[in-house]
Amino acid sequence: MEKTIQDPIHGIIKVEEWMLKIIDTPQFQRLRRIKQLGFANLVYPGANHSRFEHSIGVAYLAEKIREKLDLDVDVVAAALIHDIGHAPFSHCSERLLEKYAKVRHENIKILIKDELKDAIEELGFKISRISDLIEGKIPSIVSGDIDVDRMDYLVRDSHYTGVAYGVFDINRLLDKIRFENEVVIDEGGLRAAESMLISRFLMYPSVYFHHVCRIARKMYEKAMERIINDGFDAKNLLKMDDCEAMMLIREKDKEFYEMLTNRKLFKRAVYVGREAVDLQKVMRVDEKRAEAEIAEEVGIDERYVIVDIPEIEEIREVRVKVIVDGEEMRLDEASSLVRSLKEASINNWKLGVYTKKEFVEKVSKAARDYFGIEKTVQRSLDF
Repeated sequence: MEKTIQDPIHGIIKVEEWMLKIIDTPQFQRLRRIKQLGFANLVYPGANHSRFEHSIGVAYLAEKIREKLDLDVDVVAAALIHDIGHAPFSHCSERLLEKYAKVRHENIKILIKDELKDAIEELGFKISRISDLIEGKIPSIVSGDIDVDRMDYLVRDSHYTGVAYGVFDINRLLDKIRFENEVVIDEGGLRAAESMLISRFLMYPSVYFHHVCRIARKMYEKAMERIINDGFDAKNLLKMDDCEAMMLIREKDKEFYEMLTNRKLFKRAVYVGREAVDLQKVMRVDEKRAEAEIAEEVGIDERYVIVDIPEIEEIREVRVKVIVDGEEMRLDEASSLVRSLKEASINNWKLGVYTKKEFVEKVSKAARDYFGIEKTVQRSLDF
């Protein structure tokens, strides 16, 4: 028995009976209640799409490539459940899981339990192989330098946020992909690969690292971390959805709950790029220690200071192989545009220090002294 899903991104998606056995498990259905973009709907009201629809979209793309290249069907199964390990608000819980539960969302082997485990085994798939495909231990179209995961999330996130930067020629890219122990972009696919890189480059500062998204994410993280330190087992996040996480915060930290739900967020006391700081020195700073010392200097509770030092994003896609004039080379070797994007991507990095509105001036001074930042004029972008 086959069913169809009307997807706003890919159109009609045919779902085979074996896929339905996975989709209908409680573990997969939980993804309906996990927002794809965390708190991005505080900036882009349409960004309420879920990990559920993204996972089905990724499986659809994997199936298209599987049919074209005659790959094993387990790549489709891996694509379907690749995000089963996401905790509430997706990547907003990632650091908490790594720090307190010693697990990343890709580590699905320890997360496949109960009905989902039974379904996968009954279908004849090996959990260890699917896990290796998702974690990238086995090269595949599921997890790699260019994979079906990012193909779907770029166009899907672009659609739901209304930010047109994520649009690229996905059909051309799919048509030009081959797989020879790694993804290779065939002759004539260079421009499609370039357009994907441009989309990624523009979507990060506009959506994924928008300052309001970062502030809300870090406020959620700070509230949840206090709850974990008070005795809550972080592993329980793997069973929870967004609503359950917010109910927990409402019970344990009503102030932050009301700030998040009513969009009364912290403001930026400091928000500067790499040119304003000693980047190597800043990347070694312990955020929690910095928050405590800045709060002590100002004379306020540490809970009202957030230091946000994001990791420097690696553009893995530049390593993918492309065929140009019959010669195989890396994408950044074949394209001067991609080389420029690779060099420019560091400019998207920002150091943020956030606090309540009434503390902004004092925290700004203390944070600038702490990080050695000279006073600069900062534009107001509080929306």
